[in-house]
Amino acid sequence: MPEKSGFEAIPIGFEVGPLELTLDEETVRERAELIQWEEEKLISEFGLVPPGATVVHHAHMKFDALPDLKASIWAKSEHEFIKPMKVGSTITIRGRVVDKYTRRGRNYVVTEYETVDESGEVLLRSVETGLYVE
Repeated sequence: MPEKSGFEAIPIGFEVGPLELTLDEETVRERAELIQWEEEKLISEFGLVPPGATVVHHAHMKFDALPDLKASIWAKSEHEFIKPMKVGSTITIRGRVVDKYTRRGRNYVVTEYETVDESGEVLLRSVETGLYVE
C-alpha cells in the first residue's frame, strides 16, 4: 500500500511556525523599498511599519513546515490589520493549517496566521489559500 502523499498527510490544525522577528530599522526600510511604500514619514517620524510588510514570511514558514511542498501559488488571501507594528519591536507569527481541499484536480491548503507583539497583543490576522504543488 503506497504512503500518503505530502498533501494527504497534512493534518488540519498542523502548526506552521512560529517565527520570531525583530523589526529593526534596516529590515523595515528594505521591506518598504521592496513594496514601494511611499510614506517614508510614517517610518521615520512615527516609527510605524508599513502594513503587510511581514506577510512575505508566511510563505517561508509554510515551506519550512511542509518539506514535500515544491511550489505554492497564492490563490486567495485576506488580511486584517488590527494594530500598527512598530519599528524596533519583536513580533511572533504563528500559523496553522485550517483546511485543505481538492478542486478541479488541484490541491489547496488554507492557512491562518496571527502576528502578535511582545506583550501578546494581536497586530495582524491572515487567512491564505495556496495551490499545493508536490
